[in-house]
Amino acid sequence: MKVASYTISGEKKEDKAVKLAIFEAPVNPTLIHEVVVAQLANRRLSTAKTKTRGEISGGGKKPYRQKGTGRARTGSIRNPIWKGGGTTFGPTGLQNFKQTIPAKKRRVALISALSAKKEEIVIVEGIKADKTKDFAKFIEKIIEKGKGLIVYPKLTEKEVLASRNIRNIKVCDYRNLNIYDVLNAQKIVFVGDSIELTNDFLGK
Repeated sequence: MKVASYTISGEKKEDKAVKLAIFEAPVNPTLIHEVVVAQLANRRLSTAKTKTRGEISGGGKKPYRQKGTGRARTGSIRNPIWKGGGTTFGPTGLQNFKQTIPAKKRRVALISALSAKKEEIVIVEGIKADKTKDFAKFIEKIIEKGKGLIVYPKLTEKEVLASRNIRNIKVCDYRNLNIYDVLNAQKIVFVGDSIELTNDFLGK
């Protein structure tokens, strides 16, 4: 396949012919979906919390006598069927949404996702931008609009600081590629030899 290629100054070069195994793999939508769902589930936090009848203050005294009133018997004003009562089967804040996916399945799904996105891949010789302003100008030449994922051979603090305030741009090194970011990006920019390193790393 041929991939759009850019110089270190952001100038368009002749398309580069790339023949790597990770971009020739078959696309498996079922496996991709399974791994993406697991990844999003593992990011989920148990922040929702409701109180049961035992956790709401008050309700210690029986509101009225058991018999003779003509009303249904009850023992507490914090009964879940009363207004202001506890919640039945509500979230406790202790839920565990974690899903475990074998490493081999994660790797195959990532390769499948990269193969599915091979038309959106761009190669850049390098990025020399120490400041956010310079980094933004460079990226605008390559990614006109939409979300972008920048893949480095080695990610340093300098690259993180230069890019973290730019909307819709994520950076990582080739070892920390994940399937959600790959699928979410409209352009995947491989810097330097990161595309070959990715192929070697995932092809093991």
